Amino acid sequence: MQTRNLSSRTIRRALATIAIAVFAIVCGCSRISRLTNPAPALPEATATAGIAPVKIEINYEKRDDTLQTFTVTQYGGVSILSARSAANGEVASIARFEGGVPIWRFSANRTLPGIGASQHVVKVEYGNVPNGFSQDVPDSGPPAPLDPGYYIFTIERASGAVNYEALKINPDGSLQGYSAEPRAGSSFSLCCNVSADFAESASPHGSNPASAAP
Repeated sequence: MQTRNLSSRTIRRALATIAIAVFAIVCGCSRISRLTNPAPALPEATATAGIAPVKIEINYEKRDDTLQTFTVTQYGGVSILSARSAANGEVASIARFEGGVPIWRFSANRTLPGIGASQHVVKVEYGNVPNGFSQDVPDSGPPAPLDPGYYIFTIERASGAVNYEALKINPDGSLQGYSAEPRAGSSFSLCCNVSADFAESASPHGSNPASAAP
C-alpha cells in the first residue's frame, strides 16, 4: 500500500495560509492536500475553538461503486506501541488509540428510489449529510466540531471496500494524517513514518469527550 504523507511542518506551513483543509481518502492510499485558492488565515483563538471546515474527497476503484457508510470517531489520545521497517524503507507504526466515541455517522438510504447516482459521493464536507443519506450519529442536529484531538475516518463502500485514515488536529489547527489499518482492539497500523510528535496520551482531566470513554 502506497501512501503520500506530508510532514507536520509542511502541513503547518500550508494551513497557516488557508482556512479549508481537503482530506482525500481513496481505496488503498490516502493523502492530505489543500485548496489551490487559499482563504485568509484563521485567528489563533478560532483555531483552538474549532478548525476550519474539513472536506473529504473519496475515490473508487470501481466506476459504479457507491458510498455506503461514513463514520468519524474521536479518540482521547494515542500511544505508539511498535514500529516496523518495510522493504521500501518506510516505517509503519502500531498505535493504540485511547477511548473511541463516534461523533458523526451517516449511511445510504437505499429505500429511496432512483438515488443510486447520488450515492457515488466524491466529496463530503464534515457536518453536511449528502443527498440520499441519513444521519445516524448524532440523533439530531450537526455533529460536534472537529476540535484539536485524534480522529479515525472510516469510509465504507457498497462494494465492501473499506479504508481508514487517522487524523490529528493540533491546537494551532495544523493537521497530521496517516493511512490506518485496524489491528487488535483499538490499535491501528499507521503508514508511514509517523512523526515523533503525533502520539499524545489524553490528560486525565482533559475536556476531550473521548477521554472519558471506557
